[in-house]
Amino acid sequence: MLLIILLIGIGIWYYKKQEKIYYESSYYKITHNNLFSVYSDNGKLGEYLIYKRLKNFEEQGCKFLFNLYIPKGTDETTEIDVLMIARRGLVVFESKNYSGWIFGNEHSQKWTQALPAGRKSQKFHFFNPILQNKGHINNLKKLLDEDIPMYSIITFSERCTLKDVPQNTKELKIINRDLVMNAMKSIAYNSPVVIDESKINEIYDKLYPYTQVSENVKAQHIQDVRNR
Repeated sequence: MLLIILLIGIGIWYYKKQEKIYYESSYYKITHNNLFSVYSDNGKLGEYLIYKRLKNFEEQGCKFLFNLYIPKGTDETTEIDVLMIARRGLVVFESKNYSGWIFGNEHSQKWTQALPAGRKSQKFHFFNPILQNKGHINNLKKLLDEDIPMYSIITFSERCTLKDVPQNTKELKIINRDLVMNAMKSIAYNSPVVIDESKINEIYDKLYPYTQVSENVKAQHIQDVRNR
């Protein structure tokens, strides 16, 4: 009985600690998502866990934005999951908080997720995340209209095995989430400093409003995605 009480106490202490970290984070201050909604939504949780692994970069002057609804030049928008504004450029993250085996190449329209199901496997298809993030970056470039390097990082959960996907390059990385720090170090080691702190703040201020769009804009975006 004493052990059960002790374990419950440790669990409550751990939750309170995580709760404090979360509500002081940039992710909460920008998204306004409560902690329960994040841990009960696979997509939101993937975004938060990317930020959580990288948030120490904020101490070096980097800034993060989440769920940016960038106009596509029509009445539609494209949604960037996580954007890191750093001295070496902009890092655009596409979060895929999936499990199973992942197959796909650079040019195919669809990739495949295979999940074990007895002796066979269930297969599901999803839009090529390389093309998806390329669209995000192209529209972001049009919006900013500046010559700033942009890097694409496709991030799958640690529960995924990347069986057959393209090799990483300087501008594109396809990784499990636990390797996201290594990916950022690779960019830092192989890329020059191109913007200073004032420019980081300028870009942040320009893009921040695209994280604070109305519920109507979000609903329309979801409908447009379903229609496509």
